[in-house]
Amino acid sequence: MHPGPFRFATCTPVAFHANPTFYTRDTGLICRELRQQGYSCRVIMPLPAWEDDLKSEELLRVPMSRLRQPAWWKSLGIDAVILYSWGDPRYTRIARAIRKAGLKLIIHFDSSGELHEHLSRPGNRVLNVLKDCAVNLLRRLHLGYAHAITSSGPCIESFRNDASYGAGIANKCHEFPTPVNSCFRYDGTTKQPRIICTGSWQYPVKRTPLMMQTLEMTLRQHSTAQADICGTLTPELQAWHSALPSPLQQRIHLHGQCSHAQLSRLCNAASISLCTSESEGSHGASAEALCCGCSVVCPPRPLLSVVQWYTSKNSGTVAAEDTAEALSTALLAELQQWENGTRQATAIATTWQPCFQAATLPGLL
Repeated sequence: MHPGPFRFATCTPVAFHANPTFYTRDTGLICRELRQQGYSCRVIMPLPAWEDDLKSEELLRVPMSRLRQPAWWKSLGIDAVILYSWGDPRYTRIARAIRKAGLKLIIHFDSSGELHEHLSRPGNRVLNVLKDCAVNLLRRLHLGYAHAITSSGPCIESFRNDASYGAGIANKCHEFPTPVNSCFRYDGTTKQPRIICTGSWQYPVKRTPLMMQTLEMTLRQHSTAQADICGTLTPELQAWHSALPSPLQQRIHLHGQCSHAQLSRLCNAASISLCTSESEGSHGASAEALCCGCSVVCPPRPLLSVVQWYTSKNSGTVAAEDTAEALSTALLAELQQWENGTRQATAIATTWQPCFQAATLPGLL
């Protein structure tokens, strides 16, 4: 028997489709990972059910009203709940019900560290300030029900330095920005001068043209480096690849959609993970690469603070500017660090894996 709480539930208070993709991330992945570790765990979500829901004892769908009832939570015979509420005050009644049921509660706050989002929104300045004060007061109340809060380093630092939250909330926080499948771990493979880029390239936020331009510029200057592009192969991406000179085309590999096992193998061989996004929360692709001993390169954008944090432990570089030229310079500098032995795959993986492994969550309670 595991010490302390050992019967878990994860709760997402939104009726997402519980299809195979759901179990590769967030609460679905946490549930699968905890069960793999020998813990009892199930996923709880509100109705409605969906046709593509996996039929499994892991999944329990109930009316939203049940999630607000302490007696219902107590009837489950569990010890602890991991609530993916994003710190949203709309779900405070759920957090309160879990605590009133006598259960341990971990609240996940998925944020890049922005706690005063209303202040930067268009509209009446006075009204925005009032909304901001109300949201932060209600969010603090919501988070106060947690025994532990999981979030990113930048977000925890924001809590600590913000008068709306302070040390009381920050001291409950633990660095856990996102769960990563346990297959992502460094296996001792010799690192090659390879750059891996993983994303849903059909979405403008990923800035596919910037990624393509950066890679082409980098490989023109580094004669042996290669690149692996994983994810949706858009017509734009395929047309660009087809038009490359043959020597470059042979060093840039389009893999399309990959399984976790395939991605893990590619990350283990690669040295660097490149993020060119306009904005990201915890950016799972960078997290997976870190667990496999890659360093990270990204642009200096305000809404990439978590990805920038990933470079902070001798594990990457933030480009000087948000341009292909600056990103290429950062990639070339990282490749040189690997060649010089300044970057160490084992050290990077050992440093970051505890931040992403669901197996660390029971120790927070």
